[in-house]
Amino acid sequence: MDKDEGKDTDKGKDTDKGKGKDIDKDKDKDADNDKISHLKDSAPAGHSSIRNPAPQQEVELKLKLKLGQEQELEQEQERELELETQQEVEYDLELVLIRHGHTQWNKERRYLGSTDLPLLPEERQQLSALCDQSALGGEFWRVYCSDLRRCRETLEAMAPHLEQQAIYDSRLRELDFGAWEGCDYEQLKDNGHYRSWIDHPEIVTPPEGEAWEQFEARLDDFWAQLEQELEYTSINGGMPGLATGEPRVVPPAVAPAAVVPVVIVPAAVVPPAEVSPVPISAMAVPPVPISSSAVPLAPDSSPNPPPPRVLIVTHGGIIRLLLARLTEGVTFYTAAAPAPGEVTVLNLRKDEGAWRMMPREV
Repeated sequence: MDKDEGKDTDKGKDTDKGKGKDIDKDKDKDADNDKISHLKDSAPAGHSSIRNPAPQQEVELKLKLKLGQEQELEQEQERELELETQQEVEYDLELVLIRHGHTQWNKERRYLGSTDLPLLPEERQQLSALCDQSALGGEFWRVYCSDLRRCRETLEAMAPHLEQQAIYDSRLRELDFGAWEGCDYEQLKDNGHYRSWIDHPEIVTPPEGEAWEQFEARLDDFWAQLEQELEYTSINGGMPGLATGEPRVVPPAVAPAAVVPVVIVPAAVVPPAEVSPVPISAMAVPPVPISSSAVPLAPDSSPNPPPPRVLIVTHGGIIRLLLARLTEGVTFYTAAAPAPGEVTVLNLRKDEGAWRMMPREV
């Protein structure tokens, strides 16, 4: 075999090797194509697993991302606004409470609630002698009075200069004792219904009378409205005063019937008198709007302007319940109602959502 033939033979071998490589490349290409096809089939519609999104898809993704960021920003702003709204405003209040003077039933220690009795004739004279007290002097931002006669006459005797400013509010009435109005303890002590009320007042109501949860609720409603108006005044630097003239009367609220939850409390014998009904749980009463008749708070340039002053002429039970609401550690049972005609001054501050008593400046 000559050299050329050997070379030709080698060339043939090389050619065969080249063909084999081409076949292997084709096989690899087919395998890659199979993988690509499989990935395309398994990818979600509208998306490619091996390519970047089309220009339209990129725009949509950017829009969605921008929209999501804007929504997060709005939510964050809403959360900040909510936190700002929830922050309690700190403000002070001077609360002056007067319990009405004696009536005939008070003198005889009979249950006196909604019955509209006048003061004793001699009581009016005694109350008039108390009108020079310093606590009753000066201006009041609000003057409230129970609409029952004995309270109105007490206001007339002790603070006649405040009558035209007064709002006569039925929510400040004493508890209605129903069929027990005018009865004394000796008359009721052997009555089974009365004994049940003494033992379990949370589930027993005087016949034809008012459940205690309604009594608590109307006072709470009154106080909540006073707080709202006081907060408005503190934020806005004073409320516009309306012309005073005819007395403003808030009519009685009618509370809907409701199921009273059973909460067993220790038995307590409560002597009959206006000052001693017994407490029960609270029930909502529809709010009754009060027409505003505020004395405008004059701008005060001093660093510590005096707090708004509120006068309330009401009943012993209402005062005890207010003291229990406003004084830490005091309950209706332990709160001491002032004597008839006595003036009680409370210096209060609302801080972090709760009222606390402040020491009086001498």
